[in-house]
Amino acid sequence: MTKTVDPELNALIHEVMEARLIKPGSPEHVVAARVAQEGLGALGSDERDLFETKVLPILAKPIREQLAIASIVQRGGYVPRKIDF
Repeated sequence: MTKTVDPELNALIHEVMEARLIKPGSPEHVVAARVAQEGLGALGSDERDLFETKVLPILAKPIREQLAIASIVQRGGYVPRKIDF
């Protein structure tokens, strides 16, 4: 069976991984990396379930929004005030 890698999914997964929205070394990270390299067809049923329940929700949200939220969380919940010019 040939495995097809979707180039758009591959790029999105790499973007999310580079932004550290998926914890490096976690099972989610391993499965996401495998999908990026080998495609969805390479996953077993347990891996596919993990991908669908944990990774897909991350991929489905706009990355700019997730980066903003991650930044706020890293600062301990501090949101800087809006500066009007």
